[in-house]
Amino acid sequence: MGGNDKNAEAFYEHLCNQYFEQIYFYCQRLVKGQEQFMDFVEDCTQNTFLEARKQISHLRNHPNVEGWLYTTARNLINQSYRSMYVKKSHEVMMDKNIANNLMEFDHELEEIFNTIVDLDRLCADILSQLNAHEYDLYKDYYKNNMSVSELAKKYDVSATAITTRIYRLKKKIKNFVYDHFKEN
Repeated sequence: MGGNDKNAEAFYEHLCNQYFEQIYFYCQRLVKGQEQFMDFVEDCTQNTFLEARKQISHLRNHPNVEGWLYTTARNLINQSYRSMYVKKSHEVMMDKNIANNLMEFDHELEEIFNTIVDLDRLCADILSQLNAHEYDLYKDYYKNNMSVSELAKKYDVSATAITTRIYRLKKKIKNFVYDHFKEN
């Protein structure tokens, strides 16, 4: 790794250590503490720093890095809201009879799916493909609902490193699920 890469990595670590919690709390304020949008907060905070990593060469010479992070976080929150509203605008309102019939049909499909797929076994198979560190992170983040800052303290790494690990873990699990259904 060249000196320039080390400088960029050090700069990125500095950004994460200095601003991660501030950006997280900023995103929380943007969703006005509404519990149903807390996923936006986690995702947008992580994506802000992932975008910063992509733009690190630009940010090293940026006159207002903190402002760039806040603007990026705000834009990501707004994009999440827009996406949610677009989805909602495509939802169809229906009368109770149609809704009940669809719910019944959905329940039947779920029963068929459950007879074909053993979800507990599928989860166990997928999780068994993770190495010990990935499984521990999975358990802490998804089962124990630990925050990024709690995980960073537990694993003695930066919040950025945790967000990157979570991102990679999500991607790996999605690929395992995709491969499983592609093969079967």
